[in-house]
Amino acid sequence: MATVSTIVTALGVALDKLTWIDAVSTTEFLPAVTVSCAAIIVPFGQETTASADNLSGATAVLTHRITVEFWVKHVQGAAGTTMQVARDAGTKAIAQLLIDDGIGYVIARDMPFTETVEPAFVTHANVPWLIASLTIPVENEVTT
Repeated sequence: MATVSTIVTALGVALDKLTWIDAVSTTEFLPAVTVSCAAIIVPFGQETTASADNLSGATAVLTHRITVEFWVKHVQGAAGTTMQVARDAGTKAIAQLLIDDGIGYVIARDMPFTETVEPAFVTHANVPWLIASLTIPVENEVTT
């Protein structure tokens, strides 16, 4: 049976294939200052729902909404690059996640992906970061 942690690990492996991401983490809350873009899969806002999969109730489908934050470092004088990476992060990540669908996770096709970009920079270690958050809908079946 897949757990949320094993699903998150598989999502991290898929995201690590994206060359514009310098680091992927499932265990840290903040990026290292040395990276330009980090994908951090956080438990914040995670949701799980369950529904019976058949009339006997012997199996259930769990649907999870898992959040990945793309921390894009802003370099002075490169606002256009910062904005482009943040704007495109969700679209590029979704494409890769769909390619790897079925390798450790299953995308819940009846639920939407959602992406938001923070309305302002977040300062971490005296460095401004623009954060784009992508919520990934995944599902797995469990035997009850």
